[in-house]
Amino acid sequence: MLLSGSEAYRPPVPTGFQEFRSALQERRLRLLLAGRSGTGKSATGNTILQRKHFLSRLAATAVTSACATGSCRWASWDVEVLDTPDLFSPEVAQADPGFEERGRCYLLSAPGPHAVLLVTQLGRFTSQDVRAWQGVKALFGAGIAACAIVVFTRREDLEGGSLQQYVRDTDNRAPRELVAECGGRCCAFDN
Repeated sequence: MLLSGSEAYRPPVPTGFQEFRSALQERRLRLLLAGRSGTGKSATGNTILQRKHFLSRLAATAVTSACATGSCRWASWDVEVLDTPDLFSPEVAQADPGFEERGRCYLLSAPGPHAVLLVTQLGRFTSQDVRAWQGVKALFGAGIAACAIVVFTRREDLEGGSLQQYVRDTDNRAPRELVAECGGRCCAFDN
């Protein structure tokens, strides 16, 4: 069942002490990569997995057309990464009219992602990025912002500068507002 935009997303929380202990012992982390096409979602997934797992290359059209998962062991954590095509923009209705791939994304991330990584490029934040974020909230509910992290790709473009200063000083108000909505959580990757 897909959540409407008015329902709050709540990451899975064990209800009793035994379930809580079990979740701690399992040490599993589910990450969902979201964002518009061409921002580097697949490359970011490969960086997290520390190997080339998802197809990632420079292209004039979208490279990722279906959801794909990858996993790795990091410290004592089992990390699962869900790479997605551009599922969350309004243009998706044309490419996926029955929303089958969105439903598949929802099922693959069940019982819900622990974190949504909204991937965008430094200096290239557009209205499509804003619409992609609105699509994420439409699928998982507005409460998803509580576990969202804005991931900027092309960290090398900062040339040693501070990401926080970049976000604070950018002329584009939209990324500042998005980072604020996500509780100030942001990071930058050099994929």
